[in-house]
Amino acid sequence: MRKYLAPSLLILLALLVLLLTLSCGSSSRRQLQSITISQTAVGAQIQFVATGTFSAPPTTVTPLPADWTLGLMAPPPPEYSYTLTTQPYVFSCSNAGLYALPVVAFAPPDPNAPSSGTTKRVITGAAAINCP
Repeated sequence: MRKYLAPSLLILLALLVLLLTLSCGSSSRRQLQSITISQTAVGAQIQFVATGTFSAPPTTVTPLPADWTLGLMAPPPPEYSYTLTTQPYVFSCSNAGLYALPVVAFAPPDPNAPSSGTTKRVITGAAAINCP
């Protein structure tokens, strides 16, 4: 009986390790890595569009569903509230004068996150406002 106990324990241990590895998920899950912002002047307005770069195909998405804000979020909040949209962010230059705050796009790293909610981590991208 003892000669069968050691191989049985070894097989059981191997199965446990395999199950734990599978239950922890894969690190190759597609994640948002960075956001870049392009801008186009349309009359007295500037339209900003976010592009996301992901860790797996499709690696580039334009327009990226993102939330927008003026100025950096400093200090970062403990939890971000967001509502994602693919619509461009529009800034009116008519009464802006010199504007030093950047436009910021942010989104959760998980591309399957709901279109609105809260998260503890976001990926951000910023662009200077260049009014004509």
